[in-house]
Amino acid sequence: MRPLRVGDLIAREMEALIKNGFWSPGDILPSERELAQRFGVSRGSVREALRLLEAMGLVTIRQGEGARVSDPASSMGHLLARRISSPDISHLFEFRLILEPEVAGLAAQRATTEHLQALKEVVLEQKRAIDDSHKFLFLDIQFHRLIAEASGNPILLEIISALNAGLRETRLRAMRRVYDPLASLMGHERILEAIVSKDAARARETMREHLKRVEVSALGAEAFKGGDEG
Repeated sequence: MRPLRVGDLIAREMEALIKNGFWSPGDILPSERELAQRFGVSRGSVREALRLLEAMGLVTIRQGEGARVSDPASSMGHLLARRISSPDISHLFEFRLILEPEVAGLAAQRATTEHLQALKEVVLEQKRAIDDSHKFLFLDIQFHRLIAEASGNPILLEIISALNAGLRETRLRAMRRVYDPLASLMGHERILEAIVSKDAARARETMREHLKRVEVSALGAEAFKGGDEG
C-alpha cells in the first residue's frame, strides 16, 4: 500500500483538531506559513491539506481572508455526513444517483467560464496523476465539488461536500483494491464534455452512468474491508 501523502496526513491532523474543538466553528485558521511551521512541512503541503478540508466541507477559503472553520451545528450537509457509515454505502449511492445527476444538469445550464476552466484544469491534472492514487482522489473530490459549485446552489454544494467527506475512506480502499482510475477519468471527461456543451440532459445521463460504475468499485472495496483490518 502506498504511504499517505504529506498533505493528506496534515489534513487528517487538522480534521482531528477541528472535531476535538481546538479550532471552533467560525475561527480563522493560522496562515499557511504559520501552519507549515507548526507541522514542520512545506507551505505546498499545507495548501493541499486546506484544499482537501475545503472539499470535505470542514473549512471555507476566501481570498484575502484565509481559511475559516465551517459551522457543523447549522450545516445540513455535515449532519448528513455524520450519519454515513459503511453499512449505508448502498443507500448513500442511491441518494447520490438521485442528487448528483440533477446537480450536473444544473451545472450544464449555469456554469460560468471560470467554472468550466476550473473543471478542465482538474481533469487535466487527473490525467497527470493517474498513477498517484492520493492525488487522484483529491482531484476526484474537487471535480464533484466544482460541479456542485457550478450548479449555483449553495445548499447543493454543502451536501456534496458532506458526501465527499463520508466517502473518502471508502474511495481510498477502492483505489487500493478494485478501483480503475482510467475508467473514472473517462467518466469525468464525458461529464465535462456535456457540461461544456450546455447539454443538461446528457450531463445528467453521463453523471448517472459514472456513479453506477463507481458504486460497483465502492461496494467491492467494502467487501475487502475486513481483509484490510486483519
